[in-house]
Amino acid sequence: MNLYLEIVNFIKNKKEREKNAMSRKSKKGFTLIELMVVVAILGVLVLLSLRTYAPQKERACNSIVKANAGTVQTMLVGYMGCGHDILVASAAADISAALNGVVAETGTPLESMVNPYSATAGVYHIDTAGASDFDAAAVGHQGKVSVLCKADNDLLVNARGKEGEPLLDFNNALPANKY
Repeated sequence: MNLYLEIVNFIKNKKEREKNAMSRKSKKGFTLIELMVVVAILGVLVLLSLRTYAPQKERACNSIVKANAGTVQTMLVGYMGCGHDILVASAAADISAALNGVVAETGTPLESMVNPYSATAGVYHIDTAGASDFDAAAVGHQGKVSVLCKADNDLLVNARGKEGEPLLDFNNALPANKY
């Protein structure tokens, strides 16, 4: 009889143990390990996305600078096409006049152009033929468009990247010629 009672108690206890185990499993929520795994996975995804975001941002800024270079080239060609000359001796003043719209025919299109690397820096830089850094990196010219007056009415236009490096090599710089 004693053995019988022990078996009955064991079966009752087994049912209670199973009931307690089921009630623990039916609780809502996540364990600490599960939450840590999710946080680790999210951290890895954020790192991967940031790693791909930085180069894309620089490429977008370089595209803006190249578009600015194309606009400056078009403005200079239009200025020379209206019968104006850009001479080596007065290149800085002539180019500034063409780009800033001093002459009525050119208008003032530089107002909408931006330097993507600096909110305070200008949009263009004029290189003189004697002391030119047109085809070399120049830290002070990040995001600017460089204009080089090689000869009378013979100009080259180049875009500068994040470190001031030329985005177009010297042979592929945009020409702005009168003829």
